[in-house]
Amino acid sequence: MRAALLFLALSLPAAAQERVLSPERASGYDGILTQCVTFTRESFANDMCAPLETSVAGLASKAGLEHLGLGLVEWGFGTDEYATTPDTLGMIAPLNLTFYIRATAGPDSAAIWASLYREVPEGRLVIWEDSGIGAGERSVIRDGLSTGLARKLEPVFEALAKAN
Repeated sequence: MRAALLFLALSLPAAAQERVLSPERASGYDGILTQCVTFTRESFANDMCAPLETSVAGLASKAGLEHLGLGLVEWGFGTDEYATTPDTLGMIAPLNLTFYIRATAGPDSAAIWASLYREVPEGRLVIWEDSGIGAGERSVIRDGLSTGLARKLEPVFEALAKAN
């Protein structure tokens, strides 16, 4: 019964996730701020942040958008704050792309969730979201999830390039 429920939960579409970026949602932005929020100290999982920021920098450049990587911040270990955005930010209308990372050791597994949003007076307006999960060998998890999520971002940045 549990296996059937797990299969059902994993096979149903996630209504909250926007997996296609429409032209209406993609227009009006001049840059991307990225950061990784980690809920683990497992280095194999946190090592996904650097290649994701590198991928986003390339995608942003190709799309004609500025990019600023804010790095990795830890949550759940005494401080739960997003990275600080510099006051001298040269972007007028940036989007935020935050990668949320969770992981366990023994057995090794990790999950990463990406949320592309803009700040609005009421909070956050989510533009696009997606996620990935992996279990097995640490290097395979790290490389597979970071590469897979970077590929999922390609059509997002293509839409941003066309709309802006």
